[in-house]
Amino acid sequence: MTAHTAITDPPSATPGSSLAMTIALRELRAGAGGLVVFVLCIALGVAAVAAIGSLAAAFDKALANQGRVLIGGDLSFEVVHRQATKEESAALYDLGQVSQSASFRAMARGEDGKSALVEVKAVDEAYPLYGEVNVIEPLGLGPAWREDGTVLVQPILLERLGLEIGDTLKIGEATTKIGGTLGQQPDRLADRLSYGPKVLMSRDTLDKTGLVQPGSLIRWIYRVKMPNDAGTDRDNLTDARKAMETAFPQSGFAIRDWTDPAPSLRRDAQRFTQFINFVGLTALLLGGIGVGNAIQSYMAKKRDIIATFKCLGATSRLVLNVYMIQATMLAGIGIVIGLAIGALAPLAVATLYEDALPLPLAIEPHPAPLIVAALAGLLTMVLFVLWPLGRASLVSPARLMRSGLTDERERSATPFAIGSAVAGLALFVLAIAASEERLVTAAISLGILVAFGLLLGFGALVQRYAARHRRTKPPAVALAWASIGAPGSLARAIAVSLGLGLGLLIAVALIHGSLLTEIESHVEVDAPAYYFLDVEPDSLAAFQKTAKTVEPDAKMDNAPMLRGRIVELKGVPVDKAEVSPDTRWVVSGDRGLTYTDSVPGSSEVEEGEWWSEDYDGPPLVSFDGELARGLGLKLGDMVTVNILGRNVEAKIASMRKIDWESLAINFVMVFSPSTLQGAPHRLVTTLELPKGTPPETEAEIVQSLAERFPLVTAIKIGDIVDAARAMLSKLMAAISATAGFTLLIGAAVLAGAVSAGQQRRTYLAVLYKTLGATRRQILGAELIEFGLLGFATALLAVIIATVTAWALCTFAFDITFVFDPWAAIMTIAIALTLVLSVAAITTWRVLSVKAAPYLRAE
Repeated sequence: MTAHTAITDPPSATPGSSLAMTIALRELRAGAGGLVVFVLCIALGVAAVAAIGSLAAAFDKALANQGRVLIGGDLSFEVVHRQATKEESAALYDLGQVSQSASFRAMARGEDGKSALVEVKAVDEAYPLYGEVNVIEPLGLGPAWREDGTVLVQPILLERLGLEIGDTLKIGEATTKIGGTLGQQPDRLADRLSYGPKVLMSRDTLDKTGLVQPGSLIRWIYRVKMPNDAGTDRDNLTDARKAMETAFPQSGFAIRDWTDPAPSLRRDAQRFTQFINFVGLTALLLGGIGVGNAIQSYMAKKRDIIATFKCLGATSRLVLNVYMIQATMLAGIGIVIGLAIGALAPLAVATLYEDALPLPLAIEPHPAPLIVAALAGLLTMVLFVLWPLGRASLVSPARLMRSGLTDERERSATPFAIGSAVAGLALFVLAIAASEERLVTAAISLGILVAFGLLLGFGALVQRYAARHRRTKPPAVALAWASIGAPGSLARAIAVSLGLGLGLLIAVALIHGSLLTEIESHVEVDAPAYYFLDVEPDSLAAFQKTAKTVEPDAKMDNAPMLRGRIVELKGVPVDKAEVSPDTRWVVSGDRGLTYTDSVPGSSEVEEGEWWSEDYDGPPLVSFDGELARGLGLKLGDMVTVNILGRNVEAKIASMRKIDWESLAINFVMVFSPSTLQGAPHRLVTTLELPKGTPPETEAEIVQSLAERFPLVTAIKIGDIVDAARAMLSKLMAAISATAGFTLLIGAAVLAGAVSAGQQRRTYLAVLYKTLGATRRQILGAELIEFGLLGFATALLAVIIATVTAWALCTFAFDITFVFDPWAAIMTIAIALTLVLSVAAITTWRVLSVKAAPYLRAE
């Protein structure tokens, strides 16, 4: 019977299937040696995809479940610089119960004069509408913040100022009493990025501080709880929003509802999930390669059995069914293990990183990502198993018997190759369909294929080079080159299994180092030491004189500062305008803005012209050029910005290139002076100290300014940089962890590849011993082989990662790339440690085999 007739004329389905199942189960009961790696690779790959999907689903579900608590109401209306008018307040109260709060930054001072930047929230009697305020100490305190002159503070503020509960704390012109320590607040995600400890007080206490002045940088938030659970109906929420927008088109309210309580946080989470999805897909494909290696090793051990089956009349279809059943059952075990790990990922993350999470994750089953992960695991198994099983099932018994003695190629089984290709295509279609950013996922998928192809090509080149230079001295090196250049070489397996993980690790390290170097270099050279907010224009001269009295060489700069929200681009509402994802943040909230008759420092006009000093015509605005292009704007376009409850329509007169890294005063939008000069506003002022200024002098300046100008807020640039550095380190640590997981799967794949060639290596070692090779020479050859391949792979990973990191730093981040040799050394060390560990285990197993049984078999 030919292979063709075996496929086209199979026996009846039921008996054949029953027989195949019986044989498959008997073989598995006898032992599935070599297939542990098969199960491990499937489990790790599925676990990566399931964990990523489950974490994303847990986060989204948490946002949905806790929406009302996270924004503090059914609806939230936020405006800057001003409170709601009587008409606006009346309309808000018509919607339901209202809670009003004010959020701002201020300086808090202890009795000994020590000061610290704090984030203040002043609330009314109705707060909170949903959820509860957590008071850490004293237990059972109750709503002490409602008492006039009493505040709750986060514990870290007590540590910084050396205070205790019951001590006094000056904020603005008010002396308050610390009533207790503040824990979690129900609407914490509605607050801005914090640079200081939080303080909670009442509206009455706020009035005593004197901080509410015209132009003060205060965010007034009005939270609404609709009656009779009307807020559960999304149509009611939409109608309420539209009613307010229609009644007060120039109010400038930033409106949110509980269905999307933290849009910026959600977008950031989606972007990060998009990236680690790349890692998950890479891990799955790496696991698939391990599966392919394991099944090839397993089938190599089954050649005699398959040959016997065929000599006894077994059809190719029966052989294929037997081993496909085994592969499917083992893949099922791996998938179940992977799904269990992935399903438990939210619980593990919530337990280990509870304090670092912005909100508690939804710890519950999330079926959708688990189904996607299971399908991905099954498709991966088919992709890497169908073709080798198909080829094995079609080979004649004679060739199977000779395969251990010759390297002749088996003929390709085209139908099975097509089936594997279809499975691969289905896998990528599944990955794209399950993603919210399908174009990005498609590009990432293409990049993964290119990376795999590049690594496979590199392995083939190393193998070819070794084949041409196998006749070298000493003998151990010659044996190593011969093994690398021979059929069944590990060159491609090591390149693919370790190359991606190592490359990702070093790229992250190089980008992280370059970003930190950029931050530190600008802070040390160009950046001011402090920003001061809410400086009265009439007090500017006295403010500067106070600072220069302590340090005459101090440099100070200032600019008018207001906040405004872009509401229209070229006459189109921002929620309907097409903008790039990278610039969406510009229109997602209020932005700082200013006016001046000259080009601000640390920026230059790249398009258009600056207005004259005596310009007094229609409103003009200068825009950050890069951001303008992302918003689809060009010279002459109209931009509408809501400032202090009034829509200002201005024409773009120029585009600027801004050096944001300098941390000097600059704004996305700069208006012509006649546009905003009459609006109530305060000044932002910077303080730049001479290099080498002692910390005592710096502290004296800040304390002098805080005592004389209690309504001014000081923000230390170093604190901002430390916060940015800490956030960057956490992000890079998370990315490095995912890269490390990829490397872990690569190690499993490498172990599978070595196991696949173990029989050949043992056979060659026996021959070498018979021909007079010593154990030391064989050991040296094995270590040299693995060492050369590990070093070559690490070197390739360093080169690719360096080029990638340079391109990202230069073109994406616009920073100077800095090569870190220690990152390269660590990468090479990791690679050599992994491959030499595998080599040591492999060599020990090879040398422990007795030669006599192999020689008798010949």
